[in-house]
Amino acid sequence: MGDVRETELDLGALAAALWRHAWILGLVTVVAAILAYVLLSAVEPLYTADTRILIEDRESPLTRPRDAAAVTAERYDESAIQSRVEVLRSRDIATTVIDRLDLTHRPEFEPAAKPSLVDSILIAVGMKRPAPAAATRERVMDTYFARLSVYPIDKSRVIGVDFEAPNAQLAADVANAIAEAFVDLQQKAEQESSMAATAWLEREIDRLRGRVEQAEADVAAYQSSEGLFDTSSNAAGTTSLSSQQLTDLNAELSRAKAARAEAQSRAALVREVLANGGSLETSQEVLNSPLMQRLRERQVALRSEIAQLSTSLLPGHPRIAALQTELGNLNRQVRDEAQKILQSLETAARVAQAREDSLVKDLNTAKAAVASSNEKEIRLRALEREARAQRDLLETFLGRYREAVARSDAEYVPVDARIISRAVPPRKPSWPKKGLLTVVVGLAVLLLGATAILVREFTSGRAFRIIAGEPLAIPDALGEPARPAEPPSVFGSAARLAARERPGTAELAEVLVQPGVRTVLFAGLAGGEGAGEIAVAAARLAARENVRPIILDIGVPGSPALRGEGPGLGELLAGNAAFGEVIRRDDTSRVHYIAIGATDEDPPLQRLTLVVAALAHTYDKVIVVADSLEDWPNEHVRPDLAAVLCRAGVSEAERRRAYQDVLERGARSAILVRLEDGVEAEPETVAA
Repeated sequence: MGDVRETELDLGALAAALWRHAWILGLVTVVAAILAYVLLSAVEPLYTADTRILIEDRESPLTRPRDAAAVTAERYDESAIQSRVEVLRSRDIATTVIDRLDLTHRPEFEPAAKPSLVDSILIAVGMKRPAPAAATRERVMDTYFARLSVYPIDKSRVIGVDFEAPNAQLAADVANAIAEAFVDLQQKAEQESSMAATAWLEREIDRLRGRVEQAEADVAAYQSSEGLFDTSSNAAGTTSLSSQQLTDLNAELSRAKAARAEAQSRAALVREVLANGGSLETSQEVLNSPLMQRLRERQVALRSEIAQLSTSLLPGHPRIAALQTELGNLNRQVRDEAQKILQSLETAARVAQAREDSLVKDLNTAKAAVASSNEKEIRLRALEREARAQRDLLETFLGRYREAVARSDAEYVPVDARIISRAVPPRKPSWPKKGLLTVVVGLAVLLLGATAILVREFTSGRAFRIIAGEPLAIPDALGEPARPAEPPSVFGSAARLAARERPGTAELAEVLVQPGVRTVLFAGLAGGEGAGEIAVAAARLAARENVRPIILDIGVPGSPALRGEGPGLGELLAGNAAFGEVIRRDDTSRVHYIAIGATDEDPPLQRLTLVVAALAHTYDKVIVVADSLEDWPNEHVRPDLAAVLCRAGVSEAERRRAYQDVLERGARSAILVRLEDGVEAEPETVAA
């Protein structure tokens, strides 16, 4: 097997196919566009009117309920806006709008309201029943919902309402009626909610009043029966008589303890001064005594007199001695008086101690009384809490009841919806967009047609080509159709001998062995030029240069280019034979060939592309032989080179036309071969 060869997309072939069918595509596109415009012009136009509703809190601060601010944020979130959208789509709104505008008698919504002349005659003669009245409303309702569009505007609290109708004014009227019905429904819902709340609060208030009266009566009765008197003078709480007495005794005991401690400390201070012989002036109790004050004044006077006399008299003088004796007696009186003060302080301390002991006994007695009344007070406090809770609830309900009554009686009922843009009759219909749709239809038909052509090219294989090595080198043009001079040949002496036997064969073999040629077509211009014999001779010469060619006969069964028995190309295309059964080898060379075999009248030529591609993957050269150009299925075989054989009598103009025709039919390049004069290359010979 030879090397596997790859194929590539031939964009030039696709473009050429589109160009060949361009006039058909243009004609079909124009016809389709005109037809679409005519049909769209016959369609009944629809006008779309739109209105906008803003969802916002329209409650005045003066009339806002006390607890309304806590739920404002929740009332306008995304789910709340979507809920209002569903309300606008509800059947209640639809029923209100249909009744308000009397849409059941509008032919735009109910064709049966204005039957055609034929329907009227049929109904009059009894051959057709009129539309049932019960189904009329449902049909109008279906038409209404089919033309209604309600949607929230992104990132806002605005709801859009669009409505389509054959009449511009009707579309605007319906859109505005929907918005007004929505606002009225919201207002009615607020009124009904306030009235329902008022009725419920009234019933609850009547019930709570009885419960509050009963609770307060229970508190008073329990206090009276258990002797739990309230001695508090403020509203902060209640204090029973025993608890108040306990509180007073506790305070009195604290004062008694303080008085006893103070008396004991004073007595201890005076006692310490007397015991240590200290100065009595340090004791406040001694200084506060009037007698002690007079004695101290006398002491000071005697000491002053003794000091004055001591300056003029001796210490043993009788006067000084008398004064010293008097001073000593005075000091004894001071100490005796201090001792009396100490005794009075100790007596006061004992009295304070006795008072404290008495208060302790009274306090213990009060504690026992309070302990015995705690259970009763707990029950009393429970009754008071229940009465207080019922009273607070009653006051709350009374406040809400007054607000609900005020909102129900007043004409001011704010709603959270406001129409910010009313619909106006549109000037242009929203459907159909004749210009745009005509262009779309034209482009669609054009694309579909181009797609069909491209699919046809792909399925036929003409959209692909074998990847070639080097570009095909075409011999230089010759002036006159005569045997060319001896060109440089790639063949040896044996090849030159074969060329003398059949003129021009060596030159064709030189072209075959070039690397840019993979698929070659040999065909006669009119048929009968012996294309098969020349192809075999050229292939035999090429095979001598280590080129492995295969010849494929696609001529008509009546005049095959290659003779052979057994299955051939016809059986291969029909799927009745495999490649190994149809490929044969030339006895005198390395050339392989496939005869035409037995073919049907309409063979499956679409498989021919696959056959040629498969052979190109295996062999170096695929030589396709056709008796004439008419036998060449150019839609399935796109050769790299087409060698067209013509007789000597063919004019130059005919040769040029044949050359151009071969290129237009898909060959990449072409050469013309005149049988008597060898190879002739047209002046316009180029790679396709």
